Amino acid sequence: MPNLRILQTILIFTILVCFSAESSGRIVFSAQQNKNFGIYVIDDDGSGLTKISSYAQRQGQPRWSPNGKQIAFLRDTDLSNFVSLNTYIMDVNGRNLHRISDVKGHTYGLAFSPVGAKLILSKTLNRGARANSFGLYVLDIRTATETKRSNILVREVDWSPDGKEIIFVHIEFGVIEKNFWIINADGTNPHPWIPIKKNVNRGKPRWSPNGQQILFVETDLQIVEHENGILIKPAGTYRYIIRDANGGGEKILDIPRSWTPNAVSWMDHGKAILICAFDDVDHLNDPDRSTQLYRYDLATKEITQLTHSLEHKMDIDWVSDHVYAVDLLGKYPLRWGELKKKRVLTK
Repeated sequence: MPNLRILQTILIFTILVCFSAESSGRIVFSAQQNKNFGIYVIDDDGSGLTKISSYAQRQGQPRWSPNGKQIAFLRDTDLSNFVSLNTYIMDVNGRNLHRISDVKGHTYGLAFSPVGAKLILSKTLNRGARANSFGLYVLDIRTATETKRSNILVREVDWSPDGKEIIFVHIEFGVIEKNFWIINADGTNPHPWIPIKKNVNRGKPRWSPNGQQILFVETDLQIVEHENGILIKPAGTYRYIIRDANGGGEKILDIPRSWTPNAVSWMDHGKAILICAFDDVDHLNDPDRSTQLYRYDLATKEITQLTHSLEHKMDIDWVSDHVYAVDLLGKYPLRWGELKKKRVLTK
């Protein structure tokens, strides 16, 4: 008689084939409207907008857990100094909200480990009025304990799908341009991912689902003279770029360079890019302008606007409705359209 585990595996792959044409997902994003900071979930066709968290101070940078059941995000926990962003986690419906870090400082970015048991954080710790400790920290979600991985001054972060490496934006003292570095997950071997480019800032790195490419945005810097000296600022042109994980094979996406990005993410299992952006360079002169979410199809280069609401959207992340573990009978449960269809297939 065939082994039961083999039969289970065959059944799972059969279901995958049958449902592959119905692949869909959900988007989580943060937004600000009328001095209120909210976190929203929406179907990735732009329907079903639901507000799952509301807060009077800053909260944002939401990221899906790998199994799509929880959302981690940052929230301001010290209303007196406006600089203490701590890490929270909640279920996808906004319930079971709890704080999993307690520091006086500022967290600039976070990302889940591939299995979902840990978060990587880029942060600065404050001592009085000055910040004197910064770097990469790994936060164990179950125990709420943090382990420092490096002393490098960092901003945005992302964890490779195989769990071996972390990419981040390195802020070097004395260097105007921001560039990407990669470090082993255990904190060893920090090094530049690609050469720094003069008068160019890079940011928003996101590993592709298969780990073979990295998506990011870069902008030219403009030096403007004024009565108090010089001001260095973005020139208003942005390039949305995909490179191979080894740093080669640069591909500039056919997205308007006037689009000012707040965030980017992969979606549709690497077949498309999710963008949160202003669609013109004059948005700051119009208080009614708002960022919107767009889908960019990598095969057809077609851009689809997903939202039309007035919230100032800031951070985004996508997860498939058909989440399953790499080891299909292993680390976390299967899920078929759980968020929209309200049902779960279990082994």
